[in-house]
Amino acid sequence: MKMRVGMYAGAILMACSTALVIAQTKVTTPEEFDKAMKPAGGAMRSMGKMIASGASVADVKKEIAVLKTALLETQSFWVLHKKDDAVKFNKESLAKLEAFEKSLTGDNVDPAAAATVKEVGGTCAACHKQYREQDAEGNYKIKAGTIGG
Repeated sequence: MKMRVGMYAGAILMACSTALVIAQTKVTTPEEFDKAMKPAGGAMRSMGKMIASGASVADVKKEIAVLKTALLETQSFWVLHKKDDAVKFNKESLAKLEAFEKSLTGDNVDPAAAATVKEVGGTCAACHKQYREQDAEGNYKIKAGTIGG
């Protein structure tokens, strides 16, 4: 009996947690999405240069934090718009970024780490190919017609 009560309590807690996460959705429009993702491109470019020059781990981790924030903030957008492939791209990028972060040791980044960052860039590129396009100024935005409504 206690075991069943525990299972039900766990299920209720999980449902409430999921509802809370959905209720806290911040990024719902393409404009909000573009604003949330804007810092990611600069962070990715900056991180690539830092890695090539053997910059400090602490500096690279600052750029990783910018990327993680953008990815986490925009997951809800893809869920809301029922784009399962984009959710997958987002989660893969985040997982690869976290794996890269965990691999950073010592004071300076080994330039050989660039291959790992290219893997992160690969999942970003896959999403961009499907859902993003550049405007006249070279800024990325959601491709017209890919999000309903």
